[in-house]
Amino acid sequence: MTDPNAASRPVQAVVLAGGQGSRLRPYTDDRPKPMVEIPGTGTPIIGHQLTWLAEEGVTDVVVSCGHLADVLEKWLDSAELPVRVTTVVESEPLGRGGGLKYAAAHLPHPD
Repeated sequence: MTDPNAASRPVQAVVLAGGQGSRLRPYTDDRPKPMVEIPGTGTPIIGHQLTWLAEEGVTDVVVSCGHLADVLEKWLDSAELPVRVTTVVESEPLGRGGGLKYAAAHLPHPD
């Protein structure tokens, strides 16, 4: 049975952005992987991801940060974003499963 309220509910997503980005060195020596700019766009990877999510109807995103989290958080706080963003910081690497579980606990609409 289709839920009649489904269209009015916010659509949520989690972006795991806490990795070291070691395969992208030297670009990630001073920034986390999501902050590496796609050449010719002037926009970091995370900016494109958030735009794509918004285009698919996502309204709320939790970004799980780790490596150089302050750089990512600063950009997210200052950028005009097409979605509402909450950041969570993994104080120690939790891996994909742990990071996802940790971030999902911070989704604004748990259902």
